[in-house]
Order: sequence, then structure tokens, then C-alpha cells
Amino acid sequence: MLFRKEVKDQNKGFEFLEDDARIPDFTDEQFEKLKQRLLSYKFEIEQEDKDAIVFNFKGGLYGIQVTLYRNQVSFHSGFNEHGVFEISQTASEFTDTGEFAKLDMQEGKWEEEF
Repeated sequence: MLFRKEVKDQNKGFEFLEDDARIPDFTDEQFEKLKQRLLSYKFEIEQEDKDAIVFNFKGGLYGIQVTLYRNQVSFHSGFNEHGVFEISQTASEFTDTGEFAKLDMQEGKWEEEF
């Protein structure tokens, strides 16, 4: 999962996941940047409305699906190890601007910055 970096900075635990009001929306510029970056990574739009955009990876390769919400990016895959690797790598790369933080739910922790 990706959030604005402020979410990581302002929350010690993960209670914010239960309260959407504690997760600030991406700016319009960030939202558009994330959308364009997903498209450049060969994610394809399946569905789009005012609240979210659902993408699949290369026509459903590895069962990867990404949902870009107004306040987070959520990655999903079946139990395909290639899918899990691709998701982890992509989410990590999206933190390279310093604007976003990756929460690794499998590990139960925020990814460390390098």
C-alpha cells in the first residue's frame, strides 16, 4: 500500500487504517502523477470513476490488480510469487520521489528509506 509520506510520519501504529479521515488525500497533482506512472509501467485501466481507478497489469498478468484511491494505492495479487515480487518492486519504486511511503502489510511495517 502506498500513502502520502505524512501518513507514516503522523501515525505510530496502524489504527489509521480503520479511520479513513486520518488518511489525507493525494493532491490532484500527486493523483495524476500516480495514474500516469502506473500507465507507464504497463498497467491498464479496467474501471474509472470519481473515487478510484482500477488497473490490471499487462492484461491480467500474474493476477495483479491495483486500485488508485484518492488517499492510497492498493496492490493485490493472487498467491503468485511473480505477482508478489512485481507488486513489491513497483510499490518500492514509487517511493523514489520522497512523496510517498510504502506500507508492507505482509511484513506489518513501513518500508525503510534508503
